[in-house]
Amino acid sequence: MNLNFKKRLLLFVCVTCLSIQSIEACSCYCKNDCSFSATSVRRDFVALVKVISHDNYSYKLGKKRVNLITVEIIKKYKGQEKRKTIKLWGGNGASCRSIVSNFKIGEHYLIAPYFSEERQNDQITYLDYHFFECDTDYLKVDMRQKKVYGKYSSEKNEATLTEFESYLLKETISKKIQRIALFIALILAGLIVLVLGFKKIRK
Repeated sequence: MNLNFKKRLLLFVCVTCLSIQSIEACSCYCKNDCSFSATSVRRDFVALVKVISHDNYSYKLGKKRVNLITVEIIKKYKGQEKRKTIKLWGGNGASCRSIVSNFKIGEHYLIAPYFSEERQNDQITYLDYHFFECDTDYLKVDMRQKKVYGKYSSEKNEATLTEFESYLLKETISKKIQRIALFIALILAGLIVLVLGFKKIRK
């Protein structure tokens, strides 16, 4: 085997590996503020959870990957979820779902996941959740210090649980007030149209 052939073979292997990685990569980007504090305001379900099990695995290049975790809901901040435990699916890099292999059993996290409304395969049900690769939709929680770690905001990589709870409550109330104000404005606009129309009829 001559030197030129070895170089060509090495080049072929490198190009092939890069092509595979590019195929599996999620081609998404963050359009707005994608920190956890901003994401939690936009999502319908936010909770403090504890990981209780890893339930589904796959293997890639000899490495074990967690595909599904079950978590216990310790405290719910937003949402209609009534169950005590829920399942969170991970992704393979191409689906734009965050990998969940770094979620450790027994540890706590703040989560703001998406509800899985579509079946990706026969295993996923309509009652499961998943994370979005391009948002910060979970943070590690230190229950002893009552602090969260990760991209909490565009300026901060940690915060206290109390700080987050106060922020989310304030933003939730603010959004409700905005919706109520919009509803009242629409009613008033409708009444004005009716009054003007009635006056024209009388003339």
